[in-house]
Amino acid sequence: MELTWFDHLFFFVIGVVFPTMAIMTEKPGNEEDMDMSYLPPKKHIYYTNGLMLLIGSLMVLTLWNVTYRSFEKLGFHDIMINPTALWIVVAISLIYIVDTVYNVIQNKKDPQKWQDLSHIMPSTWSDYRHFIFLAFAAGICEEIIFRGFMVNYVLEMTSATSFAVPLALIVPAFIFAISHIYQGWLSVVKIASISLLFGALYMYTSSLYLVIIIHTVVDLVSGAVLVGVSRSK
Repeated sequence: MELTWFDHLFFFVIGVVFPTMAIMTEKPGNEEDMDMSYLPPKKHIYYTNGLMLLIGSLMVLTLWNVTYRSFEKLGFHDIMINPTALWIVVAISLIYIVDTVYNVIQNKKDPQKWQDLSHIMPSTWSDYRHFIFLAFAAGICEEIIFRGFMVNYVLEMTSATSFAVPLALIVPAFIFAISHIYQGWLSVVKIASISLLFGALYMYTSSLYLVIIIHTVVDLVSGAVLVGVSRSK
């Protein structure tokens, strides 16, 4: 795969500019001390972020089309199921289940933990109806960008080295996790771990389809859990 100037520019924007902006806008201190009145309604945040992801993924698809690259190389390929891929799915499921149970227990001890994210995460079923759009946009578009594009980009850039595959897993996972710093540093570590497994699953199955399904389901269930916890107070 021959890289173009647009590949490099797109990687710079997604891999450098956006994470830097996320770190710079991350505010220290307790969310209780912050003025949330300036924030738009949650549904506006969901649709705006979802549309930005959609635009980003369409740019990747357009790049693949105009450069006559195989969409199978991007990940639009039949899922190749193998024992390793199944174990990765099990690992992702276990991490998510343990994290969910832990957070629900922590919420009972420290309700402020959930309150800190209440300005961006769904807390009512009305919020959740709009959050569904973002969950699908993130599940589909983030995988096209961070797995389909970024894994292939890093593989191509480091193809002459003996550590191309590890870097192709680590770099997108790190960038993806840092982009979610608004959820807190503990979440960044969790997201980085799951993202590494998503990258491995993408490589072992040679397909985006399974990671898209799992990513979307995780986001949908996470949103529903947040609503359930909020309503139980």
